[in-house]
Amino acid sequence: MNMFKIGIISVGLMAALFAMLLFSGRLPIGKTAKTPQGTITVWGTLPQSEMENFFFQYSSQFKGQEIKYRFIREEDFSATLVDALASSQGPDAIIAPYQKILEQAKRIYPFPVASFPEKTYRDMYVDGSSIFWTPQGALALPVSIEPMVLFFNRTLLAKHGVSLPPEYWDEFNDVTPKLTVKTPQGSFSESAIALGAYGNVPYVKDIVTTIIHQLGQVVVFRQINSEGKAIGTVTANAPVQEGGDVFPLATGLRFFMEFSNPEKTRYTWNQFLPNAQDQFVAEKLALYVGYAGEAKTIRERNQRIDFDMTMLPQTRGYNTFVTGMKLYGMATLLQARNKELTFVIQSQVASLPWSTALAQAIGATPPHRAYLSTQGIPDTIKRSNLVARGWYDDKPEESASMFESMIRDVSGGRVDVSQAATQFVQRLQAKYTNF
Repeated sequence: MNMFKIGIISVGLMAALFAMLLFSGRLPIGKTAKTPQGTITVWGTLPQSEMENFFFQYSSQFKGQEIKYRFIREEDFSATLVDALASSQGPDAIIAPYQKILEQAKRIYPFPVASFPEKTYRDMYVDGSSIFWTPQGALALPVSIEPMVLFFNRTLLAKHGVSLPPEYWDEFNDVTPKLTVKTPQGSFSESAIALGAYGNVPYVKDIVTTIIHQLGQVVVFRQINSEGKAIGTVTANAPVQEGGDVFPLATGLRFFMEFSNPEKTRYTWNQFLPNAQDQFVAEKLALYVGYAGEAKTIRERNQRIDFDMTMLPQTRGYNTFVTGMKLYGMATLLQARNKELTFVIQSQVASLPWSTALAQAIGATPPHRAYLSTQGIPDTIKRSNLVARGWYDDKPEESASMFESMIRDVSGGRVDVSQAATQFVQRLQAKYTNF
C-alpha cells in the first residue's frame, strides 16, 4: 500500500485536530471549515534529502500546505535553534530525538491536552512515547522509533559452536570465551561483543541506562507536585531489592567494564580496537549492540555478511523487559508564526500513514501500536518497540560527558566502580534535580 496516497489521518488525531480548532474558535459551528494553508519552516536532525522528498510528497498530497525543511547536525542543533529564536528567526516546528525535544521544552507549545487527551495518546502510541507527555499535553507527537537490538553474525556463532545468541546477560560468562580469538601476540583477531570502553563503543550511555532499567530502576525519577512543578530525583543507583542488595548503576557499570578487564573471563574488547560497527561489518565481531535501523547500513557496507538481529539481552531474575530507544518527535514552537497550520501539519506527520512513510525513509518504524499488528512485522521489532524506553534526559550533552568521565575514570584506574557510580550520581544530582 502506498502511504503517500492515503489522504487521511488516523481517527484519534482527526478527532484531536477537530477539537483543537473547535476550542480555539477557528471552527465555527454551522459553517464550512477550511483547512489552513500556507508555508511553515521545520528544522530537524534527520537527513536533508530524505526529509525534502518526504515533505515534497506531503505537499503534493495536501495542496496549499508547504513545508521548508532545514537539516542541522544533532551536536549543533540546540545552540543553533536557541540563537535563532533569540532573534525571532527560528522555525515553526522541529523534528528531533526525544532528548532534544525535552531540552527545548520551555520553547515548545504542547499539543493541547483538551484536544488530544492522555488516554487517546497512550492508546495510539507505544509506551516509550509517554516520555513526551506533560500535564499541558504532548510536548511533541512521535513520528518514528528505533529499538535497541542485538545484531549477531551467524557465521561466527556457528564457527565457534554457538547455536543461538544470548537471551540474558549472564550467558556471556559462557559465550564470550567461545567467541573470542587472540593472536599469538595477545591482541584480538575476533571479539565476542563490544562493551567496556568509551569512544569505540557506540551508545555507551544508552546501554548502561538500559541495564539500569532492567534492574528495576530509572535514572531520574520525575514527578509533578501539587503546584504543577516538575521535581526530579536521581535514582540511578538507588537500591531496588530489600536490604539494598543491588545498586543498579554500580551493578550495570561493573558488568559493562568487565568486558575490557584482562583479569576477567569476559575480556574481549579494549579501547585500542576500531569502532564496533566497523568490526562487525568486517566480521571480526560476533555480537553488536545497536539500533534496528543500522541493519540497512550494515548490509550496504558488506553484502556478503550473514547476520540478523534479536532482542537485546535481558537481566535474569527481574520482572522487567526493557530495551533502549531512538524516538523522534515533531513539536510546535511557541514562536510559530502560524500555529494553526503548524498543528495541522504536526498531526498529519504523526498519523500512522505519514509517520510510516517518514520512518521507512530513514530506516526506522512508526511508533504506533496499530502498526505492530500489521502482518509481516518481524517479531524482534514488534516486541522491542513495545518495551523500548528512555529517561528524562533533558541535558543530553552534559549527561553524555558524565558517562564518558565515569567510564574513563574506571578504565584508567583512578577510581573503582562504586566510587565512580557515587561520583556520577552526585554530578547528575547537581544538574537534574532542578527542573
